[in-house]
Amino acid sequence: MLSEKELNRYKHPIAVPGMGVQMQEHLKKARILIIGAGGLGTPVAHYLSAAGVGVIGIADYGVILEEDLHRLLIFNMQDLRKHKAKMAASRLFSLNPWNKHYPFLIQVRPDNARQVFQGFDLIIDCSQHRATHLVVNDACILDNKPFVMGEVHNWTAWWGGFNMAPASGAPPASYRCNEFLLDDFRNFDAGAMGATHGATALLMVNEIIKYLAGVPGLAGKLHTFNYLHHQFDVQDLHSDAAKIQGVKEQGLLSADDYGLEIVPDVED
Repeated sequence: MLSEKELNRYKHPIAVPGMGVQMQEHLKKARILIIGAGGLGTPVAHYLSAAGVGVIGIADYGVILEEDLHRLLIFNMQDLRKHKAKMAASRLFSLNPWNKHYPFLIQVRPDNARQVFQGFDLIIDCSQHRATHLVVNDACILDNKPFVMGEVHNWTAWWGGFNMAPASGAPPASYRCNEFLLDDFRNFDAGAMGATHGATALLMVNEIIKYLAGVPGLAGKLHTFNYLHHQFDVQDLHSDAAKIQGVKEQGLLSADDYGLEIVPDVED
């Protein structure tokens, strides 16, 4: 139940047609883990917290660097060299103390993913790292958890809702089933725009809130954007039963199998 102060805080989103008190209470019950407190993860976390998502976990083993501040707008100069996950949780608490924000100063990897994911009902992978995507995909398939992934490369971006049953009744799609769709949207040239990360995060959060409210549109869809030429597209994700069954039979692989370089545990 929302307190009187929360009802006042959220009175404007509650007034939006189709939302109301019941949907706001549903947001409060949601438990979301965000992987990566960088240019994509921090604005996603910021707007989900502001929207009233009750529990937000933030997993990141890195520290805040000055050259990244142009796209890490929840941090300040005095935060340099501090842990991103811990400072993100602190900033989000100062924004919305009605929610719970838990920092995980870890690298998500095969030996901890399923344990970390326990207790969360939606995983959002903002790591922008293929090996981590594969670990997240396999762990979520094994534990039947829905997940969202996204990346931003220069002027282009993509994101989609995976392991979710589409409104069409088609079987849920995994990340492994759809990598062939993503190759054209990967641009590994140097450079990162703050605005493209922020814009992508806002579009993701809008669809995630709709998903939590039971509105179709996120599940089984791949959204792609070219901000330079203002070209947007949405297409259906594909489900490959053999690949999904292979994950269920093999379980999580080794870090080497994923091509994941293990980093030392963070000393707090």
